[in-house]
Amino acid sequence: MRRPRMHALAPLLAAVCGCAPALPPAPAGFPFPTTGGQFLHVSSADPTGGNHDFVEIAPGDSAVLLDLRGPGVIRRLWFTVASGDREYLRRIAVKMYWEGESNPSVEAPLGDFFGDGFAKKHYTSLVMGESSGGFYCYLPMPFARHARIVVENGTGRRIDAFYYNFDVVTGGRLPRALETFHAWWHRDPRTTARAPHLLVDARGRGTYVGTSLNVQSLSRDLGFLEGDEIFTVDGEARGQGTGTEDYFNGGWYFDEGTFAGPFHGLVIKDDTLGRIAAYRWHLPDPIPFRRSLRVAIEHGTENTEVADYASVAYWYQTEPHAPLPPLPAPDVRRVASVPIPPDAVLADSAHPTPTSAGLRLTIPVPRPDRYTVLVYPLAGRDSGVVTFGVEGAASRSVRLVADEPNTVLPPLAFDATVVRDSVRIDATRAPAAVRAVPVRDWAMDWHVVGPFASPTVPGRETSPALDTVLGPERDPAPDASYAGLDGARIAWREVRARPDGRVDLRRLYTPTDRVLAYGEAFLYSPTDRAATLLLGADDGHVLWVNGARVSERQGRHTSAPDDVAVPVPLRAGWNRVLLKVANLDGGWAFQLRAADPQGDLRWSVSPQR
Repeated sequence: MRRPRMHALAPLLAAVCGCAPALPPAPAGFPFPTTGGQFLHVSSADPTGGNHDFVEIAPGDSAVLLDLRGPGVIRRLWFTVASGDREYLRRIAVKMYWEGESNPSVEAPLGDFFGDGFAKKHYTSLVMGESSGGFYCYLPMPFARHARIVVENGTGRRIDAFYYNFDVVTGGRLPRALETFHAWWHRDPRTTARAPHLLVDARGRGTYVGTSLNVQSLSRDLGFLEGDEIFTVDGEARGQGTGTEDYFNGGWYFDEGTFAGPFHGLVIKDDTLGRIAAYRWHLPDPIPFRRSLRVAIEHGTENTEVADYASVAYWYQTEPHAPLPPLPAPDVRRVASVPIPPDAVLADSAHPTPTSAGLRLTIPVPRPDRYTVLVYPLAGRDSGVVTFGVEGAASRSVRLVADEPNTVLPPLAFDATVVRDSVRIDATRAPAAVRAVPVRDWAMDWHVVGPFASPTVPGRETSPALDTVLGPERDPAPDASYAGLDGARIAWREVRARPDGRVDLRRLYTPTDRVLAYGEAFLYSPTDRAATLLLGADDGHVLWVNGARVSERQGRHTSAPDDVAVPVPLRAGWNRVLLKVANLDGGWAFQLRAADPQGDLRWSVSPQR
């Protein structure tokens, strides 16, 4: 009678945390542990017996940390580094080769491999972390014939001290169908709407065991966390998640901040920068695959958020593996010191044309309006002086000096200017990007009234009450009152929007789910004209101008600036603007302005002011 095989992860968990979990069977050949063997400790210890227990690595050079014949299993590795380069976490690369292969099975920047490419920050998980100055990893790394571990110095300066040590079991017996350790770093520095961020695309048989993810939003918010993880195993779709923080076992945009658990954690959360660093170990729930594995994660709902994504996928598989794409150059791997916002136009996409003084870039704008133009210079160690000129504004010069090549500098802002269809920028040297930001003169003062009932339809994200005529539509007089929830009398009140034009209805009313409210303001135009109103509303809305229904939208939405463009006729004098905003649940707000290239429109809470 055959003995039942213990789950291959159980010995690892038992050894690390002193437990013997009851887990379902894992794929054959999963590399834990060896039978027999001898312990070997390999380190950067000074062979003379002195205290020079580290290696120095020249600029552009590499160091072989381990070169060992098999069979064996690396049980632990540990590094610590002294480098004068602030970007060493990304510019030092770790590569691992098994069985004499020429293409590495592990290829990642040092910091990202250990879970955080942004900063060296103390955290400890069960198998990997950065513990009070040192980087450690307990993921077993088996090899049948040969193991080679190399670090590459891409910092552009000498690494003063690289310390390391490894705990290895040599000899012993390994499974025939050996699955070796793999890790791949993949970065999308500026995500697009075409596809989710790819975590791994492996061919062969193996087991997926973990993910680390470092993301920085180019909008400086956390909307990218709406993205779902997507699993395709052996060519078949095997499910999709409910949100990025949910995949990492958090919730509500990681609303309670950083933590470090045995199998999952949040190393960094920076709401100001829109930045997270998180990890998830699939040790209790490994993902087996027989022929192929593809794991991806969306960046926001339907990949709409623009962000800088960098991930490391960790898995085991049989050799040979599909060659990993080569790492980008060290300078390209750096964390951006000045992120370029998603609405900026990169210089290569700005239709540059040569001129006698340098070149001209043309940046289209969505509509006639007043715009502030921001130019992002691109600097290096010795890049001289560049002059930028924007049509309708005075030229400006800046010295392009930075410690590192290809460094984006903080933007130069040019005074607001009227733009009809596109901005033209003259430059003696191409910038990194150009951004045209509309001058947003918000409707700041409003009369509002609510809440009114807005029942939802089960299973549908609609608000039927948007099509129901309520009191404020029949009589919007500022001294009128109406029957609100439970028949209570409610009346208009005057409120002022936040500096970004947002009127937050959640702060004004209770309850806030499945309700609606109205806002009223007046827009003055010195002449009859066609204009464009620009609205953000959470969730559905109806908009009237001078009693005419000019815009409506059902569904779930966020209040984003200039989200809905509404062409309207304005008459000379005061124009009444009435807005109805229904909320399903969650956020409830609105913001409104008018495109105003002439600069002569103005808002008021009443036509007498």
